[in-house]
Amino acid sequence: MRRTLALGPAVLCVLALALALAACQDDLAPPPIAQPTPTNTTVAIPTRTIAPTPTPTFALIPTVTATTAAPLPTPSPTSFPTPTVTPSGPTLEQVPPTDGAVRVEPMPSRNHFPKAMRIGDVVPGGYSTVPPTSGQHWGEWSDCGFYYHPLPDEMLVHNLEHGNIIVSYNLTDDADIAALRTAVEAIPLAKEFAIVRRYHEIPEGMVAITTWGVLDRMIGVDSERIARFFADYPGNTGPEFANGLPCTTGIDMTQSSSG
Repeated sequence: MRRTLALGPAVLCVLALALALAACQDDLAPPPIAQPTPTNTTVAIPTRTIAPTPTPTFALIPTVTATTAAPLPTPSPTSFPTPTVTPSGPTLEQVPPTDGAVRVEPMPSRNHFPKAMRIGDVVPGGYSTVPPTSGQHWGEWSDCGFYYHPLPDEMLVHNLEHGNIIVSYNLTDDADIAALRTAVEAIPLAKEFAIVRRYHEIPEGMVAITTWGVLDRMIGVDSERIARFFADYPGNTGPEFANGLPCTTGIDMTQSSSG
């Protein structure tokens, strides 16, 4: 009986301790989290108003009524002035003929133009005679021959410097041009020393012959006068070569577009 009573208090203590621990755990446990009560809130969505598509309208194209165009007026003979015919070249008063070959004082310079200079940069009329008999010129010269178009003065003055003979003509009749060619080609010296070119700076109907420092201007084709000029100045008047330099060394100007 004593043994039973001795164990009783120990058991009681254990039970008491267990009860105390259980009470402490209940105090330390976190309080339950309150859950929010759901509410049924309705969000208002704005209503989009769609404008109706406009119905296209089409304008009616007016009917074109064909009409007869009025005829253009026919000009009367007095509506336009009568054109004035301008002669090709100056007048005989401006460039008169000579009484034969005349000596002309050479110009002070016979230098070459700068290579950068173009034909359009040369002031026309810069020579002392028409056609020129001396003066500044281009560094190139023309080949011999009979040309039916103009050749520039600035080039042919170089030929004059070599003692060549230039025959310039302002003839409109084909028969006169043919007669001039026949007269020049009959001169043996012409093949190597003559250049014949069309030239609008002398009066119409005139033929002019030049070599360095010498000039002869005549009306029409005078075969004897032309031949006499070649006989008196046979390529020996140029200041560079005592006996002249044949123009066969020059540039072929057959395809020239200078006029």
